[in-house]
Amino acid sequence: MTEAIAERFSTVVGLHVIANLRPDVQPGTPLLLGIQGPAGEGKTYQVERILENAGIHSVLLSGGELESPNAGAPAARMREAYAEAGAYADAGTPAAVLLNDADAAIGSWGDMTQYTVNTQNLITELMHLADYPTRVEGRAVRRVPIILTGNDFTRLYAPMRRDGRMRIFSWRMRPEERASAVRALYPWLTPGQAEDLVGRYPGQPIAFWAAARRRMDDSALTTALYRHGLHDLARALISHSRVQIDDRPRPIEDILLVAESMAADTAHDFLSS
Repeated sequence: MTEAIAERFSTVVGLHVIANLRPDVQPGTPLLLGIQGPAGEGKTYQVERILENAGIHSVLLSGGELESPNAGAPAARMREAYAEAGAYADAGTPAAVLLNDADAAIGSWGDMTQYTVNTQNLITELMHLADYPTRVEGRAVRRVPIILTGNDFTRLYAPMRRDGRMRIFSWRMRPEERASAVRALYPWLTPGQAEDLVGRYPGQPIAFWAAARRRMDDSALTTALYRHGLHDLARALISHSRVQIDDRPRPIEDILLVAESMAADTAHDFLSS
């Protein structure tokens, strides 16, 4: 499957990485890049692919990973990740730290929020790294960029978001970017067909179209399962034997049928809730 990385998204990530890895970092260069936007629009996915394609090692952290009953553990994990990325850079491999779902981990969500000492320590640690990016626990380290993704960074502690510490990029896909991403999922479609799909379901994120593709793939796998049986199919797959799976390109009419079914399921779930 081909990839569709939006050029302006790639430019923002690339500039942040280069600005922080250059030996003569300019004063006021923010260590943190915060990429916010609606769920399911491929923010973390695109960052990972951009870094991977550029040969830049990413130390990935999730918001859920930065939860711990042990006081100080999340902040320590952040320092460890930053130092790990710096060690890669010292060894000649460019590196960055990527924190996924940052607003879920350290954001304020009103009555839903339960700030803990760990949350406060983690926020403080990120601000400290932004202010002193070449020192961790008194040790000299290599400066490396930190990229955070999430849905709403107005939830983050305001002093952490200020200029000089963080640059915030709000990701909203344009119709042509959405159509390009849909074509990456269904490369046999023409540009006009991809635009038609996006136009019919303008409110659906890229995750919706990825799920539709998986559902179509599952249909082909189900046919193979019925044909060969689980026992024979599983053993054939792990031994790399040739298995007949109908993965031919499906016409746009089939894609629309799946999309219509998924949209109906979503509407039913909304009305039932």
